[in-house]
Amino acid sequence: MNTALSAGNEQTARLSCRVNPRIKQRAEEAAVLLGQSMTDFTEAALNEKAEAVLEQVHRIQLSERDFQRFVAAVNDPQPPTKELVAAMQEYERLRAEEPQGNW
Repeated sequence: MNTALSAGNEQTARLSCRVNPRIKQRAEEAAVLLGQSMTDFTEAALNEKAEAVLEQVHRIQLSERDFQRFVAAVNDPQPPTKELVAAMQEYERLRAEEPQGNW
């Protein structure tokens, strides 16, 4: 991917792809209606779609049953296991040894 500095010192990258002529025609019509260049329209549409996909992938969706289990676990947590207690103690020891660490 090529990157270059534009006049506004913003980095840009070139994207080249082939599309169905009908899609291109509709995109051009939409860009005109919005008063945008094809570059601006394409960039906005591509960004919107990418954001939507990433949001959907990164969002945790629970069934009603699983949500109720989560709420119950938060509201009435189990006591920590001995392994967790040991891990917490080790963490505290390391923090005491290196208080400026990246914690």
